Amino acid sequence: MEKIDLVIKLGTIVTSEGRQRAGMAVHRGVIVGIMADELLPPADKVIDASGKLVMPGVIDPHTHLRDPGSEDVEDWTTGTQAAAAGGVTTVCEHPNSIPPVNSPENLRFKREIAAKKSLVDFALFGGAGEENLDQIVPQAAEGIVAYKTFFWPYPDRRNEFAGLWTVDDGAIMEIFSRIAQTGLVECVHAENKSIVDYYTRKLLKEGKIAPIYHEASRPVIAEVEAVSRAILFAQATGVRLNIPHISCGSAAAKIREARQAGYTNITGETCPHYLVWTKARMTEAGPFAKINPPLRAQEEQDLLWECMRDGTLGTIGSDHAPHRFAAKEKGWTDIFQAPAGSAGIETSLPVMLTLVNQGKLDLLALTKLMSENVAKLYGLYPRKGAIRAGSDADLVVVDMDKEATITADKLYTKEKRSAKLFEGWRTKGAPVMTIVRGKVVMQDGAVLGEPGWGKYIPRLGTNR
Repeated sequence: MEKIDLVIKLGTIVTSEGRQRAGMAVHRGVIVGIMADELLPPADKVIDASGKLVMPGVIDPHTHLRDPGSEDVEDWTTGTQAAAAGGVTTVCEHPNSIPPVNSPENLRFKREIAAKKSLVDFALFGGAGEENLDQIVPQAAEGIVAYKTFFWPYPDRRNEFAGLWTVDDGAIMEIFSRIAQTGLVECVHAENKSIVDYYTRKLLKEGKIAPIYHEASRPVIAEVEAVSRAILFAQATGVRLNIPHISCGSAAAKIREARQAGYTNITGETCPHYLVWTKARMTEAGPFAKINPPLRAQEEQDLLWECMRDGTLGTIGSDHAPHRFAAKEKGWTDIFQAPAGSAGIETSLPVMLTLVNQGKLDLLALTKLMSENVAKLYGLYPRKGAIRAGSDADLVVVDMDKEATITADKLYTKEKRSAKLFEGWRTKGAPVMTIVRGKVVMQDGAVLGEPGWGKYIPRLGTNR
């Protein structure tokens, strides 16, 4: 019998459909068979997964790797090293970089940079704003998996956000209508700027600038209103709408209402930090826990969990967005002076596995939330997000008993000092091997992959 490239034996394969004690055969980067261990063909490389789970590799649908433009904070190599360490085999990169992805030309420029540096596979979002209306549809031909629009202006950061935002309702309708022509998903950062501005001014006038006041400056209603408005416009235009980084159950409940009314093309994403931390974390981690939308009250977190368990929220993303340590530090004395965002690509899977071990979430559901559903939403399934013959051999081997403590200095992300959102948090359950298209890129915490192994993955059906 002719040898193949790789077999994985003695493990338990886990997908959304169940668990299976079986071996796996991989050749030329693709799964070619799943069978009893004794039936596996000879291979050049054999992985013994005894006592471990073999799961679909994580697809992180929400990353900001800061490259090109802010490589001192993160770049495609360090960011995807962190991805590999965290069991992530594909990253979906959002469009704010320098220059922003607001045209086919800028998208190709970013893709070329990423292809030279990335250790894991990657997909790209296009940008859609009021300033690049004529560039929206042409980006679809480049294989993007979705669009991103910020309901938030960034006039002082035009080099990063030009063509990605609008606060004009008429422009939102036009943007949604044009994206609807492509059939792709539109993702929006949904917060109401007027409400946030009002409460920020109020808090500043009252001298309330400690970290704990961040959530009060961006109250739940600011997110709920913007989510509700996005849903109304999606219903009017027929665009496929996904709301990333839902922080509060009240906003998620608006998505649930729309879906119950028959608008199943409206979906939502949340993040591990919203499922673990409440706004009380601001008193401990201060500006290092400042993210937008902010961490919420316990009752909002409880409702968020409910909406995730019932399928309203179909995906989990890290919203990996590292910042300079010095910039974050300013927030201890004035929280409004610190940028919002935190590194999370490396910690997302260990955090979620810990929640599984705590009985808060089913493991099979987790494979859907972090892999299968992401691939289906963004047009990558079944090449990605599946363990079956013909799918890419993107896999993560998991030890559900492995315990650790998250400490920023052990992470692969470049600006480690600012990655303190989960500092000191105890985990149980960890990725111990990450495989991208049949190649081991992480083993026992050591990243083995090389820049350039990662490939650009256009959505299925793209003529590329």
